[in-house]
Amino acid sequence: MKTLAFLGVALAVFVSGVIAQSTPPGTSRASDQEWLKQLVGEWDIEFKIHMQPEQRPTAAVGTDSVRALGDHWIIAETKTTMMGLPYSGVLSLGYDSQKKHFHGTWVDSFGGNLWVYTGTLNDERDTLTLETEGPNLQDPSRSARYKEVIQITCEDSRTFTSSTEAEDGTWTKIVTIKYSRKQ
Repeated sequence: MKTLAFLGVALAVFVSGVIAQSTPPGTSRASDQEWLKQLVGEWDIEFKIHMQPEQRPTAAVGTDSVRALGDHWIIAETKTTMMGLPYSGVLSLGYDSQKKHFHGTWVDSFGGNLWVYTGTLNDERDTLTLETEGPNLQDPSRSARYKEVIQITCEDSRTFTSSTEAEDGTWTKIVTIKYSRKQ
């Protein structure tokens, strides 16, 4: 019995040491995980999809339901209708305190691609920039880089923009979304 108690204490000390090593002095381990919690809730959304630069964007409205998954993740489910078809997508987003970046995934009902993100917060801690690679919109046999930005505009609103990188290194906006917290 004493051996089991000793092993339990030893394991607790080891885990505490691992946590302490992954947290820089003077910072809160949960600060970046806490950032995600402001996304939790029910949201009304307004999409603008930029199909061609010379055309007006296509508009759509929908909902986003975001829940916490423990202390480290959020799961968001988006629902709308696009081009007359029901559309839904699921975002997972978390913070890796050892690698010091956010990471996540996106899947949706329109495509078979699993989007895998890595990202960082800006110094003001109001903008999360996620980067990923996936099929090129003009030529799906090739890949392209994408940048997706979540910006907190106030407690009850945020924006999302998705851009793709052209061969010349310029970025073209393809989607903008405005989120308003449901009251």
